[in-house]
Amino acid sequence: MRNKRMNWAMLLLVCTMLFLAACSNNGGNSTNNGDKNATPTPTPAEGTTKDPEPEQITLKFFTALADRANGLGKVEQDIIDQYMVDFPNVKIEVEALQDEPYKAKVKVYSSTNDLPDIMQVWGQPSFIQPLLDNNLLVSLDEADFKDLDFVEGSFDGFAKDGKIYGVPRGADYLVLYYNKKMFADNGLTAPTTIEELNNVIATFRGKNVNPIAINGMDGWTLPIWFDYVLQRQTGTFDTMDMALRGEKAFTDEEFVKGAQAMQQFAQAKGFADGFLTADYGAARNLFGQEQSAMYLMGNWEASLATDENFSEDFRNNVAAVPYPASDVAPSSNLASWYGGGYSIAENSKHKEEAAKFLNYMFQPDRWAKMIWEADAGTPAQKFEQFLTGNETALQKELVNIFNTATSSSGTPIHDSATDEFKQTVMDAHQSLLVGKMTPEQFAQTLEDAASKTR
Repeated sequence: MRNKRMNWAMLLLVCTMLFLAACSNNGGNSTNNGDKNATPTPTPAEGTTKDPEPEQITLKFFTALADRANGLGKVEQDIIDQYMVDFPNVKIEVEALQDEPYKAKVKVYSSTNDLPDIMQVWGQPSFIQPLLDNNLLVSLDEADFKDLDFVEGSFDGFAKDGKIYGVPRGADYLVLYYNKKMFADNGLTAPTTIEELNNVIATFRGKNVNPIAINGMDGWTLPIWFDYVLQRQTGTFDTMDMALRGEKAFTDEEFVKGAQAMQQFAQAKGFADGFLTADYGAARNLFGQEQSAMYLMGNWEASLATDENFSEDFRNNVAAVPYPASDVAPSSNLASWYGGGYSIAENSKHKEEAAKFLNYMFQPDRWAKMIWEADAGTPAQKFEQFLTGNETALQKELVNIFNTATSSSGTPIHDSATDEFKQTVMDAHQSLLVGKMTPEQFAQTLEDAASKTR
């Protein structure tokens, strides 16, 4: 019994010594599983805390790219989606409308000083000037975009008093799309001159085929077309600019003749039936569904060649040419401008995050690369490094039109002044083409509107 008690006592003593040794070596904080070289887990310093979780941020993004499955709208959405993956603390809520409803809602937001954090803007006085005059947009740090390969001059429409208030997304220009198969089936080739265009229209009309689809109801395409009509008669885009500055009058003979040419074109049914009731989507679908032979629209429609909403036959036969030449103006004189872009609202609670997103969006391997690969237009950034050699025929034609341009129109007439001026100009074009105005009345209406802005 005595020996058994001693054995138990010795065992208890050994266990106690081992326990005390372990506590001494490890400070009671961790074990090393027998590894003599293991680094003990340090004790947190008194008063320290873990790094805080990133702030949960919601950005509201307002855009006029209503189609989120194709073209520019899809690229925009893809970048937004990837940003939310890369920065999971940020949620971006998108509101997308067609152009004219979008512009109307911007006025509503502006009137209550409740603009979304990031919004699409057009770098033209009629749209951006009221926003700047009412201090509704944030001035951006030019250094944030300095090394992103933007084309010289592309920020000009978004600048005021040496500061920039928007980021341009693309170079825009108006071209004539056509369906090669419809032309070939009717023994026609793409028109290169105004005379040829008129003959093509007469041929299609004689066969009950709509010649040119255009979104006449929206109104904005018509004044850009007027730039072409006037320039092809005078040989220069300066005529329009001189009238806007007051160095000429819109009632001068060349403007009246231009109006006469437009009205005669409409009377000859150069545009598709019901063109003044067709919005953007209706005009696009009319052409894509092969219900019209041509489509007067911007270069951003390069995705017509890949849009699976339209037949493979159409996609393989869509092509583009510059607006036809005249005796005094070559087709290389291009109605082109830097149009859409993005701004940040002054009332935004997350200006820094919004600016971070725009910088992310316009990294060259995102926006410029992605819109080119999506056949969605010409970026306002250099993009030659993204050419693959696998571009669609339509893309190549559009790039060639842009690269061979010898003069450009600049900001279209309707976007050159106030919003009131813009609406007057668009209404006057629609009235002229439907026969509610004579060419002289049209010219006088433009002159009266311009005189208020000079």
